[in-house]
Amino acid sequence: MSVEIDNIGEDEKRPSFLTAICVLSFITIGSNLIFGFIGLFSGPQSDEELLQAKVDLAKTSSELKTAGLESWVDVLDQLDRMTLEINDSFYLASILGLIVALIGLFGVLKMWQGMKMGFHLYIIYSLISVVSVYLYVSPANIPSFVIIFNLLISGLFIFMYSRNLHWMK
Repeated sequence: MSVEIDNIGEDEKRPSFLTAICVLSFITIGSNLIFGFIGLFSGPQSDEELLQAKVDLAKTSSELKTAGLESWVDVLDQLDRMTLEINDSFYLASILGLIVALIGLFGVLKMWQGMKMGFHLYIIYSLISVVSVYLYVSPANIPSFVIIFNLLISGLFIFMYSRNLHWMK
């Protein structure tokens, strides 16, 4: 029995479900890396860009108030404050985002190769990517739905990857 378990992955073909979610992860993490490097080299937003974003936000806020959706105005204000704090810590946020994405990419690559270590790295990547925003943004300025959405997506992918652990060694 132990010989059979040790040879899993070498004799068996990669499950198509694992291939599909790995490809999705490669695309997502790869695009995050590309846009992260582009953003890192372009630098933080200028004062003019931040002012234009504030004007656009004010327009959207007044439209929401007119539509009777005042509760969303507070969320937009939180997002605006979050954006300002991220811009203030631009290089920390960018470099940390790139490092975290590289951990995720390495984890997915290891799962692609059939190694359980990749699954554990992916869990670490998922947790760090959700929590790292608290290093440079005040918790009061992070809308709850942002964290909840990221946790749900991360949890979904962790669950999907866990369905393929039997194939990994």
